[in-house]
Amino acid sequence: MNDSRFPSDRLLPPRAATLSESLDAGFTLFRRSLIACLPLSLFAVLLGQLPSVYLLSKNQSLSFGDPKDWSWWCLMLLSALGTLWCWIAIMLRQRSVLRPAALSSDLRFAVTRLPSALGALALGLIAVAVGLFLLVVPGVYFLVALWPVLALVVFESASPRAALDGALQLVRGAWRSLAVNLLVVVMTLLGLFVMGAFVGLVIVEVLRSVAPGADTWVQSLFTGLLSALFQPLFIAFGLAAYADLCNRRAQMPSSASNSA
Repeated sequence: MNDSRFPSDRLLPPRAATLSESLDAGFTLFRRSLIACLPLSLFAVLLGQLPSVYLLSKNQSLSFGDPKDWSWWCLMLLSALGTLWCWIAIMLRQRSVLRPAALSSDLRFAVTRLPSALGALALGLIAVAVGLFLLVVPGVYFLVALWPVLALVVFESASPRAALDGALQLVRGAWRSLAVNLLVVVMTLLGLFVMGAFVGLVIVEVLRSVAPGADTWVQSLFTGLLSALFQPLFIAFGLAAYADLCNRRAQMPSSASNSA
């Protein structure tokens, strides 16, 4: 892959976008890439269920507080790495809507960025945890500012430390707009999830009276499908926010020269 950068100008106008423009761009990207991303998202959901399936097969408790054997921990690690790889691949497939790329090329590239992505997420979680533990405000600041970390790793080939530094520089002067964007995205996803869960409960109640015993399987299937839909949707919103930050960054030098 010769150029791994994200084509921000093909998703949003080359200027600071409004909240509605960013959200609309994210949803459009999700809609256009859904068919390509849904298998990867479903695979991520299945990987996330591996540890629970193992416990059920061994008649062990699902409670995280209970002691677990080494096989369970190995499956947890495999599940985490596989899910992260799926997220990177989904980001690349969503980019392919704007800049066509082969599926095999994106999947291979996702493997090469996996170690850096894992390191960046680990450093980001540590920064947020320390900030929340010492003073709540720094933790909240890091929680919002580090939203584009994974995009920097994938599209700018940044190392874990460079990704954190780059994210903090990227949101400089735009933290409030990014915070509002993230809040609206989270509230939107929560609202959609509640609506989806309500529809699922209605379907389960109908099946319970018509086909006893099938309601549990349908509920699990419906929950998995919701998760598979929400993962690429959240990633698409994040890429739209990242594209807006990149456009703002591209305008900063010209703004500075004009003011000089």
